[in-house]
Amino acid sequence: MKTANLFQGEKKLRNLNACVGENGWTGMTTYMDGYQSATLIMLESILSSYDDSSANDLPTNASYWDLDTSIYPIVFSARHFIELFLKHKIHLINHLKVKKNIDDKLTKTHDIGKLWIIFKEIVIETNELRITEFISLLDPFIQDFSKIDSTGETFRYPYSTRNDKHLKDISVIGINNFYEKFNELSEITNSFNSLIVSLKHEYRVKTFTKNMSRVQIQNLAQKLPIFEKWTDESFTQIKSDLKEEFNIGSKELTKVIEIIKSHIEFKRYIYPNTYDLQISETKLIQLLKNYYSRHALYGFTDEEIASVRAIIEISIPMMNGNYYSEDYSFLYKDFLKGYQLNSFEKETDVDFIFVNLHRLKQRLIKINSKGLLDSNGIFFSVIYMNQLNDRKEYNVDIGSTSVDS
Repeated sequence: MKTANLFQGEKKLRNLNACVGENGWTGMTTYMDGYQSATLIMLESILSSYDDSSANDLPTNASYWDLDTSIYPIVFSARHFIELFLKHKIHLINHLKVKKNIDDKLTKTHDIGKLWIIFKEIVIETNELRITEFISLLDPFIQDFSKIDSTGETFRYPYSTRNDKHLKDISVIGINNFYEKFNELSEITNSFNSLIVSLKHEYRVKTFTKNMSRVQIQNLAQKLPIFEKWTDESFTQIKSDLKEEFNIGSKELTKVIEIIKSHIEFKRYIYPNTYDLQISETKLIQLLKNYYSRHALYGFTDEEIASVRAIIEISIPMMNGNYYSEDYSFLYKDFLKGYQLNSFEKETDVDFIFVNLHRLKQRLIKINSKGLLDSNGIFFSVIYMNQLNDRKEYNVDIGSTSVDS
């Protein structure tokens, strides 16, 4: 069978080969980003052809871009981007907490209006305020697309399956206006994409309840008095105020408090003197003060090196995300296991620690208030080190950069 070789790769201009199929990380986001980009590229190509100042830069085939014909692939691409965006985000939001079986609903419909209803339902069930805030931003755009082309047929064919002509009630669509509005929509969806990626990693550590996110649990923990004061009469009123502020019942408040009491980071709001690291406070402070040479670090126990290595690792962004304090335990165990299997790994990590002590120091100097975190969820530098800095018996300024050999 003869072929036009329409889809063969470039042999000379290899930089013009588009990766598809199993060549790369093709998935829903690839298609979603593609239709979004194609919409903007087509719009910008048309707008440039109507800009006299760029007349000399026009491609030779620019005359083929006619407003009255190109509007159909443009709006179709934009509309398909919205459909893919909704399906993808419904899937991701559902996976954060609710985990309902909704795949059939997503695959059996192309109706943007129906997808928008499913989207809002899953957002309500997830009860994540940071997601909810985007509904009012997205709604006007979704409603516009749903009204003009709910099923994705309007800009693909001139007539419906019932032989009704499409767009009979609309006579013009402004290209520049559509471009500006689609750019506005793209900014919102891009911000939403970033939020969902962040939440995906936050919810990964499973610190949440039905109505409370990790951030809210931390916020509530900060409002609790230290544990020794829980027997005071005022604690009853404090609990009542917290239930009202966070709109939760007694059972959920009890569950949240239990999470806080056992949480490696949040429990320090109520147990300020607790210490869980596998390296002594004295050694950790001395390490931060550069009291130890590289050779001296080799004398640290496997547990001590694994503990410090885990702390530093948490300060380093993961691929596609960040570590949280909840990750300390598995990181510590993983490093310790590695040392027990191969002593060379410990030596390598000793060298790594010695070179990267500044990472630890930077985290300590960055925030000088016990219990606060930076945006990446890095906690040891604040929770532990401010605690250590408060211990009068050491009288050590953690922020000092002096070196003792």
